[in-house]
Amino acid sequence: MLVKTLPLAFAAVAAGQQTCATLRDTFQANSCCAANMGMEVATPLSDPTAELIAKGPSVFDMFLHMSNNFTLFNSPTLGSTIYPKSILANFKPIGTHTAHMCEATDALYSTTAVVADGHSGDTDYPFGPIKVIATVGEYDPATGYMLVGVPDGMGAYLRDATTVRIIFQSESYGGLNWWCGPANAPAARPTAARLGCGDSWPFMVNSNGASFTGSHVMYVDYDRQGLANFMSPGAPEAAVSFVKGAGQAVANAYNLKGQLIGKRNTNATQNCCSAAPHFSDTDHNGCGCWSTIHLASPPVRADWTMMSLCSAHLEERLQWGSTGVADTLFITNEEWSSYQTNADYVGIPAHVIDLANFNMYATGVFTMGGFEKIVEVNCGHTAYVCFGVSGYNGEFDVDRAAAAARKNALGKRPDGTDYVFTQNIHPARIYVGVKGRNALGQAATDFLSRNGLAYGKVYGFATNVAQTTGGRFLEDWSKNVAMPGQTVAGGFYPIDWRWNGTVTSFLHDGSWAFQHKTFDGLYFWNNGGNSPGSTFDRVASCKTEHNSPDPYGGARVLQGSTCGFFGIYDFSSEIFAKLEAARLDGTWFPTRIAATYINLQGEKNIVNQIQLGGKGKLANGNDARYMVDSATEAAKNVGGGIQTFEDIDGLEWIAAAGTTDGYIIIQEDGGNFYGERTFITRVRTDGVPLTYYFIAQSGGRLNTRMVAGVGVPAGTNDGYWASAAHEFSGLIDLSGMLARDASGNWIATAGVGATRRMAERMVPINNKTIVMGMQAHQQTAGIIRAMGGDRGGQLYTYKPQLPRVDALF
Repeated sequence: MLVKTLPLAFAAVAAGQQTCATLRDTFQANSCCAANMGMEVATPLSDPTAELIAKGPSVFDMFLHMSNNFTLFNSPTLGSTIYPKSILANFKPIGTHTAHMCEATDALYSTTAVVADGHSGDTDYPFGPIKVIATVGEYDPATGYMLVGVPDGMGAYLRDATTVRIIFQSESYGGLNWWCGPANAPAARPTAARLGCGDSWPFMVNSNGASFTGSHVMYVDYDRQGLANFMSPGAPEAAVSFVKGAGQAVANAYNLKGQLIGKRNTNATQNCCSAAPHFSDTDHNGCGCWSTIHLASPPVRADWTMMSLCSAHLEERLQWGSTGVADTLFITNEEWSSYQTNADYVGIPAHVIDLANFNMYATGVFTMGGFEKIVEVNCGHTAYVCFGVSGYNGEFDVDRAAAAARKNALGKRPDGTDYVFTQNIHPARIYVGVKGRNALGQAATDFLSRNGLAYGKVYGFATNVAQTTGGRFLEDWSKNVAMPGQTVAGGFYPIDWRWNGTVTSFLHDGSWAFQHKTFDGLYFWNNGGNSPGSTFDRVASCKTEHNSPDPYGGARVLQGSTCGFFGIYDFSSEIFAKLEAARLDGTWFPTRIAATYINLQGEKNIVNQIQLGGKGKLANGNDARYMVDSATEAAKNVGGGIQTFEDIDGLEWIAAAGTTDGYIIIQEDGGNFYGERTFITRVRTDGVPLTYYFIAQSGGRLNTRMVAGVGVPAGTNDGYWASAAHEFSGLIDLSGMLARDASGNWIATAGVGATRRMAERMVPINNKTIVMGMQAHQQTAGIIRAMGGDRGGQLYTYKPQLPRVDALF
């Protein structure tokens, strides 16, 4: 019964209609939703309401806020379907859904799959069980807070001795969604207004009424014991019984100047200048109306767009023992945007959330080129922090030639040659920050300063290509030369730019500096294109996506590429000595840090390295050893498709007992027609090719369940987005927080991140509980659309079960 599903909210199918005036009187009598009182509901709600509202006015008010007073129920902002209020039967508390969107094999080749909306496919996963712990479109019964999709970057920590808090964000785009333009309006309504099409429900920040649409950062609290038992035999299928609560993980938002962000000025006669702007949406003076800056429609219900928070990482205080950040924080980043080519846009920064108070700070220290993922790496010195930095360096949808011409009009490269536009022109990067210094290098104790995120330098990897790679740059070498275990010697060099606290146009950003030579005359080992003749400034074929720190605490960082290769940058040999010398002489930043790249996987055929475990069948009879991303390859049936990795997006390095190099989980995002893939592999640096164990697949425009319109929650897949795009994205190793000693006591202590890292290394791979995110981009309908949830997805727990040959303990 619907009232049981929503005990504090909607009685949507009860008898007896009321007028809007009656409902308004009811709301006012119960001190409910005053902020929304001026907006009429689209249609009358059903009786009774007074008793329900009286029990939980704050919950009901939250529902009203998310749904825009229910008007989204009758607004086909994406697709052409108008949804009745009966879809509220699918609006359930967090952890209620048990059906999987991912699957072990296509339903056509399964004896257990159910091809029906809201139901699982084949869940007999070949190398370990998977269970659902959260689904986008679910809500917290205590507050009404609903999870927003698509889920992406994530992390977890012990909130207290009995609570595991999982932080994750939605990769959402607001009005910058490419499918929201007039060209993509439904055929039946070609002139339909697309305003608000991609907006998630707005979240409020600060005390001044400022608001954001686009990406949200959320938390869900789980009972520690319940989570520890969840993957055990006989445990309940649903996680709802041990969900403690959920909410927004951003309370206050600070801009690049350190101001609390205010409301957006929309007065065109004032050039829309805002006193305390979100600089991702303005020029460096805080000015520029939306269409002057962006190639997209403005938000309808919010001031600003938090644009495409992609991956993220949670860093606990002093997680490496005596070294690391001073506060437990969540570091996220805007990934890409769409700007007018001739606008004086600033670019997009990283954002760092203080998890003690949910204050979020924009920081410019990594440059303003936008990022995929930024992770803390242990550099072993108490006065410093180090981060691995990955991302696109300017994916802004601008005319690249025209944008480069604007830069060259201000001055050419130091060697007198012309700049090319920055996008994907960069090497592997690390950042070295000094703790306790502000952007001017002065002693300071504010949040960014004490965590080394105000005063620092970005470094890029460079090598003498004539001596080490046969003249080839990164993509070319990785495709045409690299073998397992092969190395490239070089070093990390600082770029000749440093954030000084001044907000500027992107034309003056450090993203351009990867086209400069190092102090000793080398070019950075940039992507350079994947064919022979590669150069430091040749347009890249692919993007650097995820990276991951050495979970054993070494000065090593794993870096991947959408070209399908990945490897480890090891800078451990002299990092401490170089940092200490720079600290003592007052220069703070070394001029070079020796490093070696160790190739784990080149852009090579991996078909014979994949173990499917009897699963991974595709709807056309092919199997998941092949990545099928075109109609041409799909038509080839068995054996058709790309034989390398394609568009590796998710990549996380995890520790385990019995090995000092751990394991890697790989998540693709390549537009696979039959379902995106995810794998797990044991790391080997000895030249032996890696073995990839198939975990699961999900989505795909030709997948049997997607063609049938299956969604979770039911009703969310209306077929409008025909690509049926899914993507596994984000990963957390929970094992350190859930491990016990021989006496049955928890090993990790809340607030002491080093105990968690230590415990992770003690747990065998087959005893681990791992959280994985899954994005379901086409699930935009039903309760998700009605409540402003953007797009669908799920969080899973996964317990690997690898063969003895690779389960080393």
